[in-house]
Amino acid sequence: MELTAGMLFAGGGGCSEGAITAGYKPIWAVENNPYAAAVYRKRFPTTQLIEQDIARLTDEFIRNLYSVDIVIGGSPCPDFSLAGKRAGIEGTRGQLFFEFVRCLQIIQPPAFLWEQVSAVLSSGKGLDFIKILDAFAEVGYVGSWQVRNGKRHVPQNRERLFCVGIHRRYSGDNTKSRKENFTGNI
Repeated sequence: MELTAGMLFAGGGGCSEGAITAGYKPIWAVENNPYAAAVYRKRFPTTQLIEQDIARLTDEFIRNLYSVDIVIGGSPCPDFSLAGKRAGIEGTRGQLFFEFVRCLQIIQPPAFLWEQVSAVLSSGKGLDFIKILDAFAEVGYVGSWQVRNGKRHVPQNRERLFCVGIHRRYSGDNTKSRKENFTGNI
């Protein structure tokens, strides 16, 4: 049986490449930036590419996407990054995280993987990350998070936070609070 993935904030396809390496086939991808979408299309010509602002996709459109085993994505990082203004989850780009959650709520895939800069842990004095974990729990997921350094093959530190969630219907867990549902470490 082939495992399938849906990609949100697909960019040029870095997460899709990782999904393929992990044994998943990207079925569809959403990317708003025309330059990134052009790169994605060239790299993954068999994946359905939706070139639209995720916030403009209707619930009905999202509901009609092909069912997948996992949804993978990393919402834009500038509002969480130490290099940015640190607007956090209330920033224009930071709020796009909630579009990721909206898609999870509608699609209800068995699993998700969300990637973000590690500075999300300190965004809003740490309260933003609590809201993020709460949002995942509220739409039915339990899981864990970890910070990993992706500096391999590049001359810089690239600490990233990875949050993996499993839908409660597959985990047997019926609790709703983030403290009980998400564990993690740096």
